[in-house]
Amino acid sequence: MAAKGGRPDFSDALGLWDEGEHPLPFGRVGDVAPLDAAESAALAGLMRRIVRGDYDGRGQPLATVIADLPGRVRLAIRAYARLTTYVDAPDLIDAKAAFDQVRLSFGGVLYLDDGWSSLVAGLASAAREAGAELRTECTVSGVMRDEARWRVALAGGDAIGCDAVILAVGPGEAAALVGSKALAAAVPALRPARLVGLDLALSPGVTPRTTFALGMDAPTYLSVHSAAARLAPPGWALAHLARYLAPDEAPTAAMLGELEGAADQLLPGWRRCEAHRQRLLGLTVTHAVPEWRDRGRRMDGRVADAPGLFLSGDWVGEVGMLADAAAASARAASRAAQAFVAAVPERAAGRTI
Repeated sequence: MAAKGGRPDFSDALGLWDEGEHPLPFGRVGDVAPLDAAESAALAGLMRRIVRGDYDGRGQPLATVIADLPGRVRLAIRAYARLTTYVDAPDLIDAKAAFDQVRLSFGGVLYLDDGWSSLVAGLASAAREAGAELRTECTVSGVMRDEARWRVALAGGDAIGCDAVILAVGPGEAAALVGSKALAAAVPALRPARLVGLDLALSPGVTPRTTFALGMDAPTYLSVHSAAARLAPPGWALAHLARYLAPDEAPTAAMLGELEGAADQLLPGWRRCEAHRQRLLGLTVTHAVPEWRDRGRRMDGRVADAPGLFLSGDWVGEVGMLADAAAASARAASRAAQAFVAAVPERAAGRTI
């Protein structure tokens, strides 16, 4: 099942600076205020290098790699890196990992009709067609080694015996489910990326001044997703506003007030048309920032002291970030589990994963 949706139109996109609103500087030819000619040339030159893959930065913080660029160019690069990685930590994130994600974004983004639920439904359908048994609303209370096999304990007393297990959960949940010293030692060192979000469902009557805006010297963002995909009834709008959090920054109610102020600026009249809102105070977007000290590497998908146990998620593996990392680690975990089962003849006969 192919995902359906639409691509956002950035022709009216705004960059928000202390100096005021200006066209978003990415993808434009010539000078774009408030950048002067030299700054515009420096920004364009770096973006061309990223498009070509002419960069490294592995094992270095993003802040260090861009330190010699003019000040407003550094702000612009940091803003675009925030947008594509959801990480507001230029001193922590590996520069190559950040540039890889920026480069990937040049291929465009698809806003999904009916939201993520359409993708989840498609995956569930494909899994059933492949012979998978799906159990929903079924809580797992523990995963433990039982002689030569694994035992997945379910709330209520039932259990499933299997030869290999893939945990597609967050790091805290994984450590709590499995008695692994390796996991327990590694998980506390992970640094998640978080945000404060405000989602607004707006009835007819609001004409957005732009469908996309990015804070250039402040870690903020606005997108009217319903302008690109089927996410609201005709005439209605679904707008997303966010403030990216630094690693140790605590979310506050005042930040939600800042986002409401941005909505006042960019979505005039939204308050009288507000039908519903969702507030996200400190939402975890990804469970592990690829750090420069680890050369952009995240957790390994194999657990050293738990043979036959494999991990999948946005905090696992070296490929991609965000949903891409979750998908790549899931594929790697599936292949590793199949190889583990096939390696022992008596396991291969039952082939329980």
